[in-house]
Amino acid sequence: MLLQKTLHMNQSLAECKSRLGSIHSYRRQFLMVTKATVTSSRTVDFSFRGPLGFEAHTVLMSVESDSPERCAFESVGGNIDLMGLIDFTPVRPLCTEITLAVHYEIKNKLFAWLDRRLHFVDAFVTSELRSIRSHFEGIAIPYHERAPMVSTMYETATA
Repeated sequence: MLLQKTLHMNQSLAECKSRLGSIHSYRRQFLMVTKATVTSSRTVDFSFRGPLGFEAHTVLMSVESDSPERCAFESVGGNIDLMGLIDFTPVRPLCTEITLAVHYEIKNKLFAWLDRRLHFVDAFVTSELRSIRSHFEGIAIPYHERAPMVSTMYETATA
């Protein structure tokens, strides 16, 4: 599946890239991440919890990019295959647009089917990006919205 998310940060392009490049400074802000360990300068051992017992695990490796405003990455091993691109675009002197595009494939057929129906990876990515943004914007408590799949289960049916 393909996901694309865009967010705006009230920081310069250089500051945004340096802050996001240092996962040590914000990894505790992740709400559903169980592991985010930098294993070398180019790899991160990454795991997160999903609904219904889904536990994703992969090792993310950065890939050389021909543009300094782009970061590419791909997974090596694990139970979810990922490849993605992060694009940094300066909007104003203290505003940077960050676009994250991720293509992923869950290897377990049951959880892949559930994700196509419930979009739990999309909900995870949205929640984590909001949490990171709120951390960088100086909000002490991370923003966590109710997952869309939960809200639709409890809505009343219309005739």
